[in-house]
Amino acid sequence: VVVVVEYKEPVDVLERTMESIAAQSDIDSRPIVVVATEGRDPERHAAAAAMQTVAGDRIQRFIMTEHKLSEGETVGKHSNENAAMRQIYRQLVEEEGMDPFEILITIVDADSILSQTYLSWAEASYKRQQDGRRLIYSGPINTYRNFSDGNILVQMMEVMRNNADVFYDPRQAYHPQSNYTLSLGLCSEIGFWSVDSIPEDIHTAAKAMLNNFGSLTTVPIPPLISNDLVAGFSDRYVQAKRHQWAITEIAWYVALAEHQPLTFPGWAAVAGAEMSRAGSFFNASKVLSGYIATGWMSWYIVSNWATLPANAQMYFIAGLVAWLCSWGMFWICEAWVWRNLMPQFPIKKPSVLNWIILVGLSPIWQLLATLVFFVLPTLHVLVHAAFWGELSYVCAPKGDQQAEEVKKQRAQQ
Repeated sequence: VVVVVEYKEPVDVLERTMESIAAQSDIDSRPIVVVATEGRDPERHAAAAAMQTVAGDRIQRFIMTEHKLSEGETVGKHSNENAAMRQIYRQLVEEEGMDPFEILITIVDADSILSQTYLSWAEASYKRQQDGRRLIYSGPINTYRNFSDGNILVQMMEVMRNNADVFYDPRQAYHPQSNYTLSLGLCSEIGFWSVDSIPEDIHTAAKAMLNNFGSLTTVPIPPLISNDLVAGFSDRYVQAKRHQWAITEIAWYVALAEHQPLTFPGWAAVAGAEMSRAGSFFNASKVLSGYIATGWMSWYIVSNWATLPANAQMYFIAGLVAWLCSWGMFWICEAWVWRNLMPQFPIKKPSVLNWIILVGLSPIWQLLATLVFFVLPTLHVLVHAAFWGELSYVCAPKGDQQAEEVKKQRAQQ
């Protein structure tokens, strides 16, 4: 089952997503496609009809769900997919008698373009496990579909995010981002999706880890799902705030320790994974303090170079050489991604000049992008959470046509 969560998305974007789902290869059976819509979207029926037309007979079944916001729910992908999956569970399990642990649910965003083998990889990975029923399967995040539309800081931020996810540290717990697969049985065991948690992917993975006594629950799989980056500077900052709202998960972990009947080892394993997660409260604090310490130390060494002992100078030079090597390896790995993985997607590629400016000045762009789209949004949401409460969920512009309309509206203003 592939679930496309959408709200007022451009029809051409939804059709593109549906085409990539219908074109999946090497799977045991054709997928059931669920379009999770919002009841307040007046265009939902037309959008669903357009998607069904694209799919034709290449899918097993087409289901449209309609979510109406209830008391206690917050607006966003999380409450929509929760309602949709509860309906699908009633229909497939309670009414049709299917085994929920034999039904794989793949959650995708409205602008997702699935690699042609994504579902087959998820299916094969599920079967390869000794017991894959309570695991999550997720491929690397990729936001390069409209890469050339982004300004230089947005491009740098997305390169850092995507590169870190493709070449992740296997010693750390892997976390799904936006698009992921899990069994319908696991969905039911963890209470489906939390209706008031905006970082639904991180929160769902955490609940799955708790369900498995703190084990490494998310299984990385190789195939990509390509999505749009948010090209506009202000829109990207709004998205960064939504991403960094996940730092408020720390309050949930504290509440778990006090109010849930968990053993300490199980709680500590999950809390430890959160502490090491890129983008967590602790990680953001470490990044900010690291930049401050590195900047101060670099200034001190350069300004006092002549008075430093020879061995201290040697260590500084060795550190600089090591940084240059890591910088070069970063871009070699990125070149490999663009050469070997991206040709399967309809990517809007940047110009040669764009690449020269991006790569040549990347240390500057990396520092600025981290400050603007990571550190500042983190501080922003901390203040917001402390004094204003819940964050409003704002959908980012998707698709070329919608992005152009946003640009025109801002130009008129």
